[in-house]
Amino acid sequence: MKTLYVTDLDGTLMRDDKIISNESTIILNRLLDQGIFLTYATARSLDSASEITRNISFHLPVIIRNGTILADPQSKREIEISMFGEELQHIRQALADTIIPGFATAYFGSNEVKLCLSGRTNKGFQDYLQNHSADRRIRMVDTEDKLYEGETCYFTFIAPKNELQPLYERVRQIEGINCVFQQDKYRPEYWLELCPGNATKASAIQRVKQLCGCQRVVVFGDSANDISMFQMADEAYATKNAIDELKELATGITESNNDDGVAKWLEAHS
Repeated sequence: MKTLYVTDLDGTLMRDDKIISNESTIILNRLLDQGIFLTYATARSLDSASEITRNISFHLPVIIRNGTILADPQSKREIEISMFGEELQHIRQALADTIIPGFATAYFGSNEVKLCLSGRTNKGFQDYLQNHSADRRIRMVDTEDKLYEGETCYFTFIAPKNELQPLYERVRQIEGINCVFQQDKYRPEYWLELCPGNATKASAIQRVKQLCGCQRVVVFGDSANDISMFQMADEAYATKNAIDELKELATGITESNNDDGVAKWLEAHS
């Protein structure tokens, strides 16, 4: 029986210093050479995830933006993208009076762009822009109307929890979308991310499972955005550093992300 293994990146496969250790890299590449069906599911963009995983020979479709995008890790090209439809107008209405900084991820043909409204910022968002200063996809726009140009597939907002909470309470009522609201792994701010209703890590994993002809799914994670895949998997393993809510759903607990928990589990059990 063929098993598909799926791991989250930040806080799961990646250490707290934002890298995948040499030990994990060696173990995973050896298992991939032996034919393991292994991929990852992340909230990161394709460019960001590809940079993090550049030394690992993933070949199955990878899951990006919390399930919004399936991509080929070899060519670094999108395979399938879930776009907002009629629900985009409801999102726009809910965001009409917000001053919270963030960006809309949109496609203009095959080109991915992050649309940010000029002048809307805070400390957390400034840190994000500084860390992504070389990202050519970031495009500052001068009106709210321009935030909705192109084909939109994702929204990201960054702010302290108390500032984001009211916005989360509004948008979570919109039918046909999924919301992920959780603290940044590396800073005190929270992130609110919106994606189409048919886009979750769970739904994307089902698609990859179908594409590779696997019968079982085993997943690894640490955060709230991993809940959907924990609920659908045959087995689900939380890292020692995972949130309690995820541990309650887990089949078992691995060593922490800083101790190569996922790679060591796979080496021992796959």
